[in-house]
This record gives sequence, C-alpha cells and structure tokens, in this order.
Amino acid sequence: MPSTKALARRFLEETEHRDRLAAYDELCTEDYREHDPAMPEETVDLAGARRIYQEVLTAFALRHTPESLIAEDDLVASRFTVRGRHVGAYQGFPPSGLTFAVGGQVTLRFVDRRRIAEAWFNWDFDGALEQLRPPAAA
Repeated sequence: MPSTKALARRFLEETEHRDRLAAYDELCTEDYREHDPAMPEETVDLAGARRIYQEVLTAFALRHTPESLIAEDDLVASRFTVRGRHVGAYQGFPPSGLTFAVGGQVTLRFVDRRRIAEAWFNWDFDGALEQLRPPAAA
C-alpha cells in the first residue's frame, strides 16, 4: 500500500495524467470535505470540489508541484507551487494568456491511510490574479 505522503503527492500532482478530477474519484472518500478560503465557497463536499476545480482548471490550465511533504498520524502537510496560464473565462474575465506562479500549503486528513477525507488549502489566489492583470498603459 502506498504511503500517505505518496498518495498526497499523487493528489496534488493531479495523478500521473495531471487530472485532479480523476484523483478526487480515486483518492477521496465519498464524504470528503474541502476548505479553501480563496474559492467562492470556502467549504465544499466532493461534488463541489470537483465542480470548482473544473472551473479553475478550465480557466487557468493549472499545474501543482509539491515542494515538501510532512506526514504524522493521519495528516499530511505539503508546501506547493501552483502554476497556470489564463486560457479561459473566469468570473467574467476573458482569458489573457498570461501566466502565474504562487505558493500554497495544504493539510490532508486521511482515513485508514488510504483515502483523503478532508483538505485545508491555503494558497495565494490573490497573488495569482495580480500576476494576471495586464500591464498598465504607459
């Protein structure tokens, strides 16, 4: 059985196919809860997490890279970098083609060392949006 750190890495990296939607199905419990103060709904269930992730992924072509992982008991904490390109409309803003890279942290709670039951994300979404603003006209 893979370690919780290995499962957390797969979840953050959106599985080997860079597809977090598949990772939600494969790695999370049915009663999964996700907390992310940067998103429109701070706490969502599994269906809500899939929906919000799909919206963000479609708009920003995301890629998460775990920088470090620490595991203790049923928790795994990770510092990560998320990169993206603004390729689709998001909350009324048309795609700009601009890119961003920001840091974040997540704590994942596992059940039976096999499935993620809860996630607490904290990442610099405002910093990402700041990087996506077009340069000011001179």
